[in-house]
Amino acid sequence: MRRKITAELEAWAARPNKKPLVIFGARQTGKTTSALDFARSHEAYADVIHIDFYRQPGLKAAFAASLEPKTVVATLEALLGREISPGNTLLFLDEIQDCDQAITALKYFATDAPEYPVIAAGSLLGVHVARSGSFPVGYVDMLTMHPMDFEEFCWALGEERAFGLARSSFQGLTECPVHDHLLGIYREYLLVGGMPEAVRTYAEGRSLPAARVVQSNIRTAYAADMVKYISGVDAAKVGACWDSLPAQLAKESGSTKFMWKYVAPGAKAERYESAVDWLGASDIASRCTQVSDGLAPLKSFEKPSSFKLYVADTGLLSDAYGASPADLETKDARTGHFRGGMAENYAMQQLVAVGQKPYYWGAQSTGEVEFVIQAKDGVIPIEVKSGKHVASPSARRFAEKYGCPYLIRVSEKNFGAHEGVRSVPLYAACLLGEL
Repeated sequence: MRRKITAELEAWAARPNKKPLVIFGARQTGKTTSALDFARSHEAYADVIHIDFYRQPGLKAAFAASLEPKTVVATLEALLGREISPGNTLLFLDEIQDCDQAITALKYFATDAPEYPVIAAGSLLGVHVARSGSFPVGYVDMLTMHPMDFEEFCWALGEERAFGLARSSFQGLTECPVHDHLLGIYREYLLVGGMPEAVRTYAEGRSLPAARVVQSNIRTAYAADMVKYISGVDAAKVGACWDSLPAQLAKESGSTKFMWKYVAPGAKAERYESAVDWLGASDIASRCTQVSDGLAPLKSFEKPSSFKLYVADTGLLSDAYGASPADLETKDARTGHFRGGMAENYAMQQLVAVGQKPYYWGAQSTGEVEFVIQAKDGVIPIEVKSGKHVASPSARRFAEKYGCPYLIRVSEKNFGAHEGVRSVPLYAACLLGEL
């Protein structure tokens, strides 16, 4: 399937002084498939050597005796019985978190053997780096791969033309002629999400139950990773934080702020904070921290102890809920918090996928702005609504207080602009990165 990371891989390959490239990202986001598809189709590479350290542990021997690139290459050629030609062969080191020596060797490929193009990828690589502390910072280029955003989902479903109209409407904030059609696809995305295998399965037969099987298997794999890579007690803490997210995002109070009491009775930050850090480092959850003021740089006003935690893929969240299409269509006020949490999680996923670093502002008791971003025009508040009944008192108050050039309201309403409010439909949230 077509992925946006391909353009970034092409840009990396075209750099005259490129370093080894490391692709971060959660399991099952498509890192291996995208890297191999790119390598096999790129005209500069006559061959690609794919080394999977998880499936081929014997190949770790190539990095055991020496990290000198020419020795590593010669050993790999002997073990694989294949030639690795400088410049013409791309070396793809997959599941590199299973081989510390290979991670260290990237530095020497950068300094001593730049003629060998190297791409490395790994599941839980962020966790591994945070734990071991050994990473060749400054000697590698880096990309992070996320689940498919809504535009990529449209591509997979053959709806590229429809989203093209949304993009045109976004640029001029004019009404989109296929608004209702795209809202329907948005609701499909809430349930299917952006994990490539789930999307492919759904695209083939439009069967949500079939996609649910894939999603359930991914969530099971995530739970298995927690057991495999963390000690017993800590794994239980990570699992408890992960399992609490559906409840965290659908609280009766309406606030999606992460609260420790939803993790376990008597849970405290000092005991569970490292578990939340693990979820973030693994890229299976995204953290959104509160800021005390809406001034640039937002990072300087960050309050780390107050945060929201979102599931990195809305499809996995909907699977955890066991949500159905009817659950999204109902107007029952009693399920409004669920729908609101799903819309927030979706918006966070789209913002993260396009490289934004969202924060939030305020509190449930005094008024809260779901997201605050730093754009080229300045600091921008973003209010997210799951339906068409919209009001933006908190975002307006924020915009007035901090002199924001405008505020953005993401909802089921069509594109438009009125009195400093820019209306962006939910299906166009992935375009907000272009601000």
